[in-house]
Amino acid sequence: MVFVTLMMSISAHAQKIQVLDSDGNAIPLVSVLTEDGVLIGTTDINGTLANVKGAAKVALTHLAYKPQLVSVASLTDGRVTMESVDYGLAEVVVKPKPYLYTEYYYRAFFYIGDSLRAYGGGIVPVAYEVKNNYKAKIRFVSSRGAFANKAPGWHGSGMENQVEYWIKNSYHQPFEKWHKLKRAQEEYRFTMVSVGPNSWRVEIPTNEVVGQVIHSGNLSSTTIDASRVQMYADEVHGREKQLKKDQEVNYQYKYVSIFKLDDGDETPDITRQVMTMNQWERDIDKGREIKIYYIYTTDHSYMDEDEYKARSKELNEGHFCDMTLSELQQYERDHNIPELSPEQLQVIKGLKKGQGK
Repeated sequence: MVFVTLMMSISAHAQKIQVLDSDGNAIPLVSVLTEDGVLIGTTDINGTLANVKGAAKVALTHLAYKPQLVSVASLTDGRVTMESVDYGLAEVVVKPKPYLYTEYYYRAFFYIGDSLRAYGGGIVPVAYEVKNNYKAKIRFVSSRGAFANKAPGWHGSGMENQVEYWIKNSYHQPFEKWHKLKRAQEEYRFTMVSVGPNSWRVEIPTNEVVGQVIHSGNLSSTTIDASRVQMYADEVHGREKQLKKDQEVNYQYKYVSIFKLDDGDETPDITRQVMTMNQWERDIDKGREIKIYYIYTTDHSYMDEDEYKARSKELNEGHFCDMTLSELQQYERDHNIPELSPEQLQVIKGLKKGQGK
């Protein structure tokens, strides 16, 4: 009886995992999947997933780390360390030109419950106007790439449009600078509290921890539970209708934003965004809807309008809605983007071909 009780205790304890980086920092928003590519859940702000639901092995994927398959029983106290990817951008030579050209590569995952219903990947070229605080130029070339789905009536163009809209409107300040701005303080009232060398937790006035900022090597990584922050702001500012609407569907939105740090910099510059991840969740009639977007900056340089048009035309002619999954993977290898995990790839290949190939 003692043996059985002990084994049950070990088994129950092993259901919890905590994902850490090589410095021992928690990694939030790690997607945890079964060997068959079924989504079990994502890690919280402490890098923890409380229950892997009996899975003997779990596949771990994240924007900035190499995918990993681990045996749950082999973990000590449920802890697992992920290896970061050596991914970065070349230096940009500043010249007197009106646009900062930024080329993005994205991956988009659409789940209903634990089932992947759609996947998309592609390239998005954008010109940011330098004189207008790096706002996206209105002239915009459609993203392009491969889409696959098994959701009847669902079209890849919807995902494309969301990716494009998010990129055009999201070239924001790094959190270290943005949270100090008057409008951010009036709306959200953030504070950054040091918890060690190059590590901070982000709090709101209720003393809730809603995020973290970590400087490691030449990168600054911020993770924020943005839906909790927004709900707090809605409550404080009396926006009861919006608050109730979000609460009714159990709305959640979290993001990771990674910027490059120059030597000696305490805060990154707005032009050095390396990669971002956004995850939205809400309850719908068919179950829990989950959207996960990975977005990588693959190239940036200063251009004039003619140069931007020429580059956009080149991409448009070469890749408009005709990139196969293999071609997307080649682009990923060429730009040192973390590869899809075998478990994800297996599920994606099983989806029905949608827009593109």
